[in-house]
Amino acid sequence: MISKLYVEVSHYEGAELQKRLRALRSGDSGPEFRIDQGWAGRWIEDPKGRLEVEFRSECGAAAAATGVAWEWEGWSSEVYVLMPAGAYAGNRFRSIRVPYSPRVPEELVRGVDTPELITDVPRLSLEPGPSRIQLKSGDLAFPGFGWFESRSRRGWFVLAANPAEAADWLWEIEESDDRRRAVFRLASPGIRQSPVYRLPMMCADSPDCAVPWREGESRTLRLQVFEWHCDDLAQFFGRVAACRASLSGDGTVPAVLPFSAAFRLIEEHYNRDCWREAFGFYATDCNPGSHYAFQTGWCGGMIATLPLWMMGLPETAARARKTVETFFRNAPRPCGLFWGKCTREGVWTADFTHDKARPYTHSWTLTRRQADALWYLLKHLEWLETEDPAFRAPPDWDRALRAATDVFVRLWRKNRQFGQFLHQETGEILVGGSTSGALVPAALAAAWRRFREEEYLRVARESGRAFADHLLRAGYTNGGPGDALQNPDSESCAALVESFAELLAADGDPAWVEAGRCAAALLSTWVMPYDFPFPEGTEFARLNIRSRGSVFANTQNKHSAPGICTHAGVGLLHLFRATGDVRWMDLLRDIARFLPQVVSRPGCEIRAKDGRVLPSGWINERVNTSDWDDNIGGVFHGSTWSEVALLLTVAELPGVYARPDIGRVWCLDHVEAEIAGDSLILKNPTGHDAEVRVLVESRPSKLLARADLWRLPRTRVPAGGEARVPLS
Repeated sequence: MISKLYVEVSHYEGAELQKRLRALRSGDSGPEFRIDQGWAGRWIEDPKGRLEVEFRSECGAAAAATGVAWEWEGWSSEVYVLMPAGAYAGNRFRSIRVPYSPRVPEELVRGVDTPELITDVPRLSLEPGPSRIQLKSGDLAFPGFGWFESRSRRGWFVLAANPAEAADWLWEIEESDDRRRAVFRLASPGIRQSPVYRLPMMCADSPDCAVPWREGESRTLRLQVFEWHCDDLAQFFGRVAACRASLSGDGTVPAVLPFSAAFRLIEEHYNRDCWREAFGFYATDCNPGSHYAFQTGWCGGMIATLPLWMMGLPETAARARKTVETFFRNAPRPCGLFWGKCTREGVWTADFTHDKARPYTHSWTLTRRQADALWYLLKHLEWLETEDPAFRAPPDWDRALRAATDVFVRLWRKNRQFGQFLHQETGEILVGGSTSGALVPAALAAAWRRFREEEYLRVARESGRAFADHLLRAGYTNGGPGDALQNPDSESCAALVESFAELLAADGDPAWVEAGRCAAALLSTWVMPYDFPFPEGTEFARLNIRSRGSVFANTQNKHSAPGICTHAGVGLLHLFRATGDVRWMDLLRDIARFLPQVVSRPGCEIRAKDGRVLPSGWINERVNTSDWDDNIGGVFHGSTWSEVALLLTVAELPGVYARPDIGRVWCLDHVEAEIAGDSLILKNPTGHDAEVRVLVESRPSKLLARADLWRLPRTRVPAGGEARVPLS
């Protein structure tokens, strides 16, 4: 492809573009430029791709946005387009306009042949004619866009050099009607054309408005432009991950609340708000007005019970055990699947029986929730047997887990896929496609470890290879969330990281390391590497919340969130140990360390948009850097799955990970640590006592078993104090 580079001044009335002035940049045009009458500027670039473009108004008064545009000739709709957390493969999929929470229309439900559908999000068009995406920096995990062309084996990516300076920028991709030309444009301030996105469709008038310039006023865009040779999407994502890492520097979220204190707050909340004595389980949803008290797997059923049982106080552990017993007594179905939900009245049922407008969905259950439950229940039993070698699971527990595993084996042998939605009573695929079953290979490998049924491992390997091939071919994952059709998502991508780590533990094949690299690089594009400047007066600005490490879930729900839905991210630790690539440990630290700061608690109460205070121990899922729901820097009044992500993080990960051999220490927990001679010095700058789980190792040569992580010793570090841990 051939590109032309322009500097641009775009004049607006409100959000309506009136005219666009351009000047072509060329290699011999010098650093100074002029655009029509009244606009001048200076262009500064270096061989490393750093670029500064200064615009100066010589007449004032114009309501305008200034920017740069790359115009690509020889373009094609086959070029892969990336906007981190905003567009994958350009979001060039078949789209439908449906209200939240979306479902595939009945007339399009065709089992394994159901077409791939996304909601009405900003996207490039499948059909000839107009095709454009306009997103602002807050819609993205980090401000940037780029492409990969397999034909020429080239990748290209542009970043804001300082993301916090770029909060109001517009990132636009526009294709010609015949798709032979494309323009990649960024401008400040960002002015979107109507309609703009409001959940879950393009339906709102643009609120954006350019402001007049004063005579002599200047503004500067600071960018990083990268272009490189890459053979495939794995290499492309690897380079983008490196670009992303360049934004994060050495900063981390400040220490405000140790993991152990955060765990106790959430544990208290679970016992106060979530225990249902009449039904014998911890509810996964305590919000008034919810149809269901419990949902299997996504977003917490048979997941939260693992850390609550492992690390909870005696009453909590007893209730977690009772929840598991209640589940095994009520949830298994004759086909091998588990009931998807339990109503507020205590009736076990499929996922959507409350949806009176769409009765055809009443038999649906999400593949992902079934995989979640199977994998985490197998981990429950592994932990119980680690704690007590004499423990023997009740026979009906093992029968239920075998039956659930057999469902996935049958699905794979029959369809070579696991689908997105299954029939609750037959296990047949109702809505096919997607990577909703991304955790299935992990569950199958764990089932093989327990039952030693070789077919389980064979299907785990085959499906794992198929998911890895899809990732390399398509460049996105989808179908993990049950409320976003098949929009590209991070949730099933994170599940693939776990599956590839589980497969590596099962057979040691280095191919799983390479697959894990690709999945982790893709996952990193969903994670914010910087601190978004929340507007003054917003709740997150008041609380000084740092957005670094928060995770976007999918391209429909345009907010980042506390934690991975719903994992601790242990696979990233295993990937770092297998590769030595510190980016994966840095990424894991950022995700983990973000979480405690958004726990509502005495002295740091979080207020919702309606003025109500989130009770102690609640975490809301919203980290709003976008105006998608008109609540930047704010939350709604609700307890969410992010609490489960924190519980898992505390239970499954080291709070501090030290590698004396390379002189690095990662503080996932809210403490500080440094290597001093033959000791690790832990410091606790918070006002809460901390119990810190510490892992020290050098030159790891073998896989780290789950039991090794579960048994990590705890070191007490008093509030404002310090402790010393021997390095050997």
